[in-house]
Amino acid sequence: MAAWGGTTWRDTFSSVPVNESPFAEIVPPEEALAVFGSDDRATVEPLRPRPLGATVGVWRVNVSGTSAVLKLLRLGAGSNVNWASSPKPDHPRWWRRELFALRDDLLDVLRPELRPPVLLHAADRPDGSLALWLEDLGRPATWTIEALARVAGLLGVAQRRAVSRLPAALPRGFLRAYLEPRISHLAEPFASQRETILSRLDALPQTLSHFDFHPANIFPAEQITAVIDWAYCGCGPVGADAGVLAADSLADEVIPADQAPRLVNAIWEAYRDGLADEALADAAAEVYGLGTALRYAWFPAWVAGEYGPQPDERRSRGVVAANATFVELATDYL
Repeated sequence: MAAWGGTTWRDTFSSVPVNESPFAEIVPPEEALAVFGSDDRATVEPLRPRPLGATVGVWRVNVSGTSAVLKLLRLGAGSNVNWASSPKPDHPRWWRRELFALRDDLLDVLRPELRPPVLLHAADRPDGSLALWLEDLGRPATWTIEALARVAGLLGVAQRRAVSRLPAALPRGFLRAYLEPRISHLAEPFASQRETILSRLDALPQTLSHFDFHPANIFPAEQITAVIDWAYCGCGPVGADAGVLAADSLADEVIPADQAPRLVNAIWEAYRDGLADEALADAAAEVYGLGTALRYAWFPAWVAGEYGPQPDERRSRGVVAANATFVELATDYL
C-alpha cells in the first residue's frame, strides 16, 4: 500500500502550523536544523494519518519555503497483523529496512531507470522511533494505461540488471510472510496449492523487488522514475512487481475495471520488452500470472465481506476484475 500521497491511504488535511497543532512534537528543532538549516516555524501536512506496519505517520514539512517528507517509524506502530513489523533484520518486514536500503545504497542496482527518494537525514529518537527525512517528490501522478506501461518497461530493464547483481543483504520470503495471516481466506485452487506454487516461484530467477509497487508509490519523470516506500524490499521472483503494479492499479481504482484486460496486457508487454531476455521473460510470465493470482487469492473473501471491511460497489468492481484477470492468466500454470 502507498507510503504517502496515494489514493489508498491519503486523507485530505489542511497544512497546520506545527506549533499550533497536535503534531508539534514531530519536528524536533535539531532535526529541523539538520534538514532545513533552520528551526524556523514549520507547517505540517499529514500524508498518512493512520499507523500501518512500522509507520507511525508520514508528513510533508515546510520550513521557510523548503519542504521535505518526514516518515516516522517505530517497531509495532500499527496493530494490523497483516503488516506486522519485525525486530529481526532477516525478516521480510524488518522495521528498519528502509533506512538500511536508502543509507547503504542497496538500490543503486536499479539506477538509472528507477531511483529512491534522497535520504536527507535520519535520527533515532529517545522514544525508540526512527525519523527518516526524505526528498519531497511532490503530488501523486495522474495515471493512464500508457504511463503505467512506460514505468513497467523501466522496471523490466532495471530488474533484468539486478538479476545478475543481486545484493547479498536482501531478505527472502516476502510472499510467504504476506500470505501467512491470510491463509484461511485464500480461494481455491490457490489455498491447497500454496506451498507448491511458492516453491515454484522460489526456483525461478530472482531480482531486487519492491513488493509494494503501487502506482501511488511511483513518481514518474521523463528519464528517471522515483519510487518511494522501500520498507519491504527484498529478493523476489522476476515479474512479481509488475503483477502488483497491474493488480493494485485495478483494485485501488487507478484504472477503471472495464479496462482490466488492456491494462494487464499493456503492463506485461512493456515489462517483457524491458527484460529483453527470452528466458527471463518466460519465467516472469509465470510469476506475473500465477504469482500475482496467489498473492491476491484473498480478494474473493474481501469482496464477500468475509475478510476485512467489505469494499463498496465501485471498488468491488476493480477488485473482482483484478482477481478474474490474473486467475485466468494463472490457469496456464496450474
